[in-house]
Parts: sequence; structure tokens; C-alpha cells
Amino acid sequence: MPRAVREQQMMDAAVRTFGQLGYRAASMDEIAELAGVSKPLVYLYLNSKEELFTACIRREAKALVEAVQAGVQPGLPADRQLWAGLRAFFTHTAENPDGWAVLHRQARTHGEPFATEVVVMRDEIVAFV
Repeated sequence: MPRAVREQQMMDAAVRTFGQLGYRAASMDEIAELAGVSKPLVYLYLNSKEELFTACIRREAKALVEAVQAGVQPGLPADRQLWAGLRAFFTHTAENPDGWAVLHRQARTHGEPFATEVVVMRDEIVAFV
């Protein structure tokens, strides 16, 4: 299996595990099992639980920003663009509850450097709006 596909599987499993159990309660064993890989392979690809969590935050933040940006049609009046962006934001978070949990509940409450990653995402969305 190509590395990119395997890494995507691990990230999907990590987001689900972190989103449902929380950062502290999540284990690399659970993530590896859910991804269908060995624990050493997770460490080989993503180095540590901290780096894996940071990668999850970045991936989920990027997906949320892209969803908001895609939801806005540039030619519309400003108020309609704002509503479209809000709709895209809430649609994305409703469709990706584990990703939202990682961004909203987990990253913000587990200190640096995780909280900084969320600030970067928020600043990007605010600048876009």
C-alpha cells in the first residue's frame, strides 16, 4: 500500500480516537489497531503521540478552512457571503464531529503547542472573513 494511503488511514484513526477519547486517554495501541497497522509503523510514520496529534490538528484545521472558503461565492453581496461561510462552517463541523472535537475540545485544552495550532486556524478564518 502506498505510504500516503497508509498515512491517511493512520490519521483517520487518530482523529477518531482523539475525538472520541480525548488526547490523554487515547493510546497509540488503539490508533494502530483502528488503522489496521502495527504500533511501530505508526511511530515510524508519525514519530510520537504529540507529533501525531499536531498533524491531526493541522489536517482538520486545513479541512475546515477549505470548507469555509469553498462555501463562499465571491460574487455575492457581503452578507450572503458571510451566511454562506457560516453555513459551510457548521455543515463541516456537523459532518466531521471527531475533527471538530480535536480542534475545539482537545487542542485548546492541552496547552502549547497544540493551542497555537488552533489560533493559527482561527486567524486564517478571521482574515478570510
